[in-house]
Amino acid sequence: MNRIKVIIIFSLINFIGCDSSILDDPAISIKYKVEETSHVKVVLLNSYDTEIAILVDTTQPAGNHQVSFGINDLAEGIYFYTLELRGESGSYSKSTKHMLLIK
Repeated sequence: MNRIKVIIIFSLINFIGCDSSILDDPAISIKYKVEETSHVKVVLLNSYDTEIAILVDTTQPAGNHQVSFGINDLAEGIYFYTLELRGESGSYSKSTKHMLLIK
């Protein structure tokens, strides 16, 4: 199965980006914006579509948020992170982005 980069723009969801500075700190930060109070789930997957970690699985208020995770135990390769939101108003959105990890 071929994986492709999927970027979906919703009014409820806005990925701000993925930052890392492996030289300073072996961690990656994923920043995102929630437009309304929502149940937020952020999942990290490898290129075989295997779930590596659930980074966030909680209700969060509207605003900018960030989740950081260590990469010491991850092998080099392509990873995908998915942000899924279920808003209080009944709205739903899901967006997936990819990242390339080179150590």
